[in-house]
Amino acid sequence: MDASPRPRLAGWMIGRGNGKSTLMAMWALYELFTYGQGASIVVCARNQKQASIIFDTARAFVQFSPELAARVQVAKERMFIPATFSSFDCLPAEPQSLEGLDFSLCIVDEIGVTPKETVDVLMLAQGKRPTSTLVGIGTPPADLTEGVLNDWRNLARDTGDQFITWREYSADGFQDHSPLCEHCIKLANPAYGDFLAMDSFVTAAKLATSEAAYRRAKLCQFIESNEHPFLTTDTWNGLEQAGGIPDGADVVIALDGSLSEDSTALVIGTIADKPHFDTLGVWEKPKGDDEWRVPVAEVEQAIRDAAKRYRVREVPYDPYLWTGQAQGLAAEGLPMVEFRQSPQRQTAATNGLFSDAVNGRFTALHR
Repeated sequence: MDASPRPRLAGWMIGRGNGKSTLMAMWALYELFTYGQGASIVVCARNQKQASIIFDTARAFVQFSPELAARVQVAKERMFIPATFSSFDCLPAEPQSLEGLDFSLCIVDEIGVTPKETVDVLMLAQGKRPTSTLVGIGTPPADLTEGVLNDWRNLARDTGDQFITWREYSADGFQDHSPLCEHCIKLANPAYGDFLAMDSFVTAAKLATSEAAYRRAKLCQFIESNEHPFLTTDTWNGLEQAGGIPDGADVVIALDGSLSEDSTALVIGTIADKPHFDTLGVWEKPKGDDEWRVPVAEVEQAIRDAAKRYRVREVPYDPYLWTGQAQGLAAEGLPMVEFRQSPQRQTAATNGLFSDAVNGRFTALHR
């Protein structure tokens, strides 16, 4: 780290396979041997196996260097220099295991999928030394609403403060280009043309679970996707049927209600041998609006309005958080039916929905 003053936070986004783990291992060893008295280097990740990649690389460097090996004690997940009372530890990214740290350098691998609570603990551990740096390396996460990597990237861009340094190699903005576009590969992979060849990207594209996963990992493009969908796109598209539900039809209206941190939805379905489903209403928290609350009165009115258009036989709902509202609607004569959530009930309902979907036993209007 050659920035002056040395930053408290340092983020690095680069395509996988460019040797960042090796470089981080070298930096950790440099810090361990040159910091002086009481160096404390920590490497962590979302699990011990991931964290050990950088640590094991550093340990191999030491073991193949007689000069270094003579100065440090090496254990499975720890190095220690008795002469300076300096340590290098490999830890999982569990908040309880990181409490009380006083590190000079902490490297968080795959920070894009590291929980924010973990990074909060590490950030709060700083300030005990005149200089200490928390380093996060990784690639964009699948869920762009979460992830420290995205937060740091925006922070560095928005503030320009000297306490954070951000470096990225990314083809973001070129999502419309081919996955094997050489221009994009060069942008996100500085090792391309050196020890990275085109055939490695061809192989990665073939083996990736999805094109979106490949683009995030190898091109550092910000693409949100559902990596493990409940229903495949082909199955879902096979259920599509145009047309809404006619007025006066016998229907069931299902309510999935929340108050603030989740969406609330009303789904309507016909009572038939092959039911047809449609969305009656969705109320979703706007991104970044922590003051938002579900407009309960609007949800209640949507149910009342539907009861005027259709013959509503049942309105199943989970009583958690919505008992009072449901009791009020029931008092007005609406057929509210409790559907309490439990593992047994949810499992049976989910399995039934999946079976009916893949076998085409219902239709749905796509919106």
